[in-house]
Amino acid sequence: MTESMAPLTPEERRTIVASLYAEGLTTRQIAAQLNVSYQAVHQMLQRLDIPRRPRGGNMGSHSRRKK
Repeated sequence: MTESMAPLTPEERRTIVASLYAEGLTTRQIAAQLNVSYQAVHQMLQRLDIPRRPRGGNMGSHSRRKK
């Protein structure tokens, strides 16, 4: 997003948050990209009734979690 663009409407912001989350971005990544707080993204997802993914989704070979 550039400085010259108009601010997003709340509906546009919700649409973008839902889309980015569906693409696999974390709430913190979305917050950073939209320059809002993690809590704001979390609340948007709750209001949209979007189920949260489990924490620590990394199940790679170095993960401590059991596969």
